Amino acid sequence: MLEHVLSKARRILKDAQQKFSGESAAAVEQVYQDIVKLNDFIGNELAALEANAALDEIGKKKARRGVIEQAGRKFEVIKAQRNYSAQREALEARLVETSVKEDESVLKFLREREVRDRLLNMTETQILSLFGETLFDGSNSLLMDAILNTPTGFELVSANSLKRMRRTRARKISPEISAELDSVRDIHATVEKLFSLVKKELNGFRRQELPASLTKPKMAGNRPFKF
Repeated sequence: MLEHVLSKARRILKDAQQKFSGESAAAVEQVYQDIVKLNDFIGNELAALEANAALDEIGKKKARRGVIEQAGRKFEVIKAQRNYSAQREALEARLVETSVKEDESVLKFLREREVRDRLLNMTETQILSLFGETLFDGSNSLLMDAILNTPTGFELVSANSLKRMRRTRARKISPEISAELDSVRDIHATVEKLFSLVKKELNGFRRQELPASLTKPKMAGNRPFKF
């Protein structure tokens, strides 16, 4: 019943196996196998009820709805078990919060203050226009540190820009966390794509099995209601 989804899922898995590390690809394969098992469950249940001579067409339709509802609940369990969003968010928080051992030298303090004094009368747009991506790729560490070490309440750029800069600095300090985060992000994005395919298919089956009274437009006289 999920053959269409599995066809797409196989291509997604193959792509993951070619692009991701072995561990990441294995995580994606786990989800693929979960979908295979879900498809087997649906197929077996539907075959059993179709073979049940005690059920008339109305009974079979009702039983099919029950199977789809069961499949939906099993799908929610799969999503909960293979949820990488919490892990991704935790790693992102660790990366942003990674602290740098500050150089407390007077010379560094004076150099940063000099940079801040030069930026004081500039808007964020002007700062970004002049220094561009050097603020976010780590290539101008003095400028980045000067902005990040600005006293609270006197920030020179927006909170979003500060977050990006902290993330860049943390990546340089903790490359192992950065690598782990990249891996989890890859898994999360791929798994979410697989989940989206399954959810769309199950929703389609659920609509097919709804009672006709719930799928046909309500009529007022000979005309349908307008919304």
